[in-house]
Amino acid sequence: MADNSLFGFDDLDKAFKKAVNKYPEKSDALLIAGARLAQSKTKADTPVGKTKKLRASWRVKPPKTYRQSRVVRVQSQAPHAHLVELGHLLVRGGKLRQGGRELNVVQRAVRGITVGGRVEGKFMLEKAMKAVTTSFNNDVEKMMDKLLGDLEL
Repeated sequence: MADNSLFGFDDLDKAFKKAVNKYPEKSDALLIAGARLAQSKTKADTPVGKTKKLRASWRVKPPKTYRQSRVVRVQSQAPHAHLVELGHLLVRGGKLRQGGRELNVVQRAVRGITVGGRVEGKFMLEKAMKAVTTSFNNDVEKMMDKLLGDLEL
């Protein structure tokens, strides 16, 4: 077996281990900063209803490991947030599904269920994520350059 110190692999290994030890704190801080920026943009784009509770319901969850990645979630605590985000049908008189099956037109008519159109989604979270993505990617590149620049070789 060859002597690794001859080629400087020991020094390189030590430098990489030092950079990896700094990584979790810096990555979590970067993730939280990006998530808070997305949260503020989402709040700004969220429509204001009578109660104004949807706008106030956006939260940033702490970083956690999901499979092999660190993730931060921006989510709403309001039960109707997905309906405003993605849009929904205007249904009057009952539910379109019964027993796990969707009712056909005749079954709906017998039950007095009408569909009065569709409310288009506002896509406030999707728009915010698109706006934040480029600045987040730039911040990640800066962090990686700094980490690799700090390697003492």
